[in-house]
Amino acid sequence: MSSLPVSGVLLVLAGVVAGCKAERPAGNAASAPAAAPAAPSTPAPVTITATDFKLDMPAQIPAGVVTLHLVNHGKELHQAQVIRLEDGKTLADFSKAMKENGPPPSWVKFVGGPNGIAPDQEGNSTIALTPGHYAALCFIPGLDGVPHVMKGMIQPFEVTAAAGSASDQLPAADVTMKLADYSFGPSQALTPGHHTILVENAGPQPHEIVLLKLSPGKSVADFGKWAMEGMKGPPPAIPLGGLGSIENGGRGVFTVDLTPGDYGFICFVPDVKDGKPHLAHGMIKQFKVG
Repeated sequence: MSSLPVSGVLLVLAGVVAGCKAERPAGNAASAPAAAPAAPSTPAPVTITATDFKLDMPAQIPAGVVTLHLVNHGKELHQAQVIRLEDGKTLADFSKAMKENGPPPSWVKFVGGPNGIAPDQEGNSTIALTPGHYAALCFIPGLDGVPHVMKGMIQPFEVTAAAGSASDQLPAADVTMKLADYSFGPSQALTPGHHTILVENAGPQPHEIVLLKLSPGKSVADFGKWAMEGMKGPPPAIPLGGLGSIENGGRGVFTVDLTPGDYGFICFVPDVKDGKPHLAHGMIKQFKVG
């Protein structure tokens, strides 16, 4: 729902863990019990608090699967896009790259994070993090057109080696969403109630998923136009989060509670060929719940 020249790139906005019960197999009491299967670990919770214009979160996070809870205490829309800085690059290197034209440098990897939510709302995403240097940031622009990251809404953090073996098993999901160039492919229709959605990027380009609840009589295209033309007037939809941009092969999970109504998905990530947001290539989807 925004535009930002991150190396000439527009970016925006945008669990249920299967338990195991150990059972002792039937047999002679003298025989040794079989080892119980290991239950999947619960994702470590991390709270990110957004204000205008700051992200507060821990400076260090143990490696493994983590659930990032974004709480928006600001007066504007905010997200917590997570990036990984590779090849020994620093936040200073990233800040310099943001001012240059061209595609994002290869050492910036987009790994998800909670996508845009409205003021006084909460969002979440569960992703697997490996040790290294990261940052959470908000690319969404204000009404003045200045992206929040340019106002200091970026927070570096380090992912440290876990004390034990780090799990990379994401929570079990009831819906799988396949992202491609340029489509959203849900495994089944969304219904009223609570959903855990696994997002997988099968497209060669990075993609995001922004979940919208549409205002009466409005469309996903209306929201895209509103977002790209300065966010003037009341929004034609309320963003409910989703998953921030992920690379090809990337995966992440987010949860949402849906009520009956009209909804949509949209992707604002710019195309590597022409720089146009993917919504301009048809990466929008409208659907009804209930």
